[in-house]
Amino acid sequence: MRGRCWPILFTGALLLAACKLSLTPENVLNTYKNIQDARKDLTPENEYYIGRSVATNVLARSDYRYLDQAAVRAGSLEGLTEYVNQVGQVIAAAAMETTREGDRPAPMAGWHFIVVEGDTINGVSAPGGYVFITRGSIEAARTEDELAALLAHEVAHVVRGHAIGSIKKSRWAGVTKEAIDSSVTLDEQALGSLTEVFDGAMDDMLDSLLVKGYSRDTEYEADAVGVQIMVRAGYDPRALIRYLEILDGVQDTGSGGFSATHPKARDRIKELAERLADQPAIAVPPARTERFTAAKANLPN
Repeated sequence: MRGRCWPILFTGALLLAACKLSLTPENVLNTYKNIQDARKDLTPENEYYIGRSVATNVLARSDYRYLDQAAVRAGSLEGLTEYVNQVGQVIAAAAMETTREGDRPAPMAGWHFIVVEGDTINGVSAPGGYVFITRGSIEAARTEDELAALLAHEVAHVVRGHAIGSIKKSRWAGVTKEAIDSSVTLDEQALGSLTEVFDGAMDDMLDSLLVKGYSRDTEYEADAVGVQIMVRAGYDPRALIRYLEILDGVQDTGSGGFSATHPKARDRIKELAERLADQPAIAVPPARTERFTAAKANLPN
């Protein structure tokens, strides 16, 4: 066992590498207590490390194909990625000013917006402030407000902790048993069992993000919170309806991607139309139109 460790997520304070000498039943029990209500109790440090793991898996699913790679790897932004981050940071700043109980509007390491290669209309967000949108999503948008609508929806998922909330409660049933049955230190078999539990938690989040999607109520909440954020940021919240109308024209719930992991666009449109019925019109500054046009001109062929 000397020198052998397993990555264990969801500790009471920070991510730790759990080794036989450090992971005691008391630590495991404390871990269990801290994740019983994961959406409430996880610290920003927890979500940062979880988000990095989820984000890496998201990129791996797309073979690490994303725009402006050289600049991103060098720690800088350029091209279309820079523009999307500029819009995204405005949305993120507005999210900090429209908080609700249980929100996590300020990720520990800030917000990160990445444009993934792909023709489908799709957006995915991971805990800790990681947001991915496809190139096809930008191509589908006709205005910056429509792009901001997609980003606001994904930011809302992070703010409300939807990915964390997707972890199956049954995952933790065996954690307390491990704590009760183990001696002062856990042996290799017990540690392996616990590692499977936490790996399963990661799988639950990825399943919700990329395969099954969130629940209908969760998606509606992300839309509702997203339009609140848009209004605060000065964007037209009805742009989300207009963007969903584009999606409705191409959506096939059996084709995978965004279509499979989100409710029907027409249902979301109806819900938003009722919510925004009394929303006053918001004028779009010409500069916003100009920079959006310039940014789309830089889309790769």
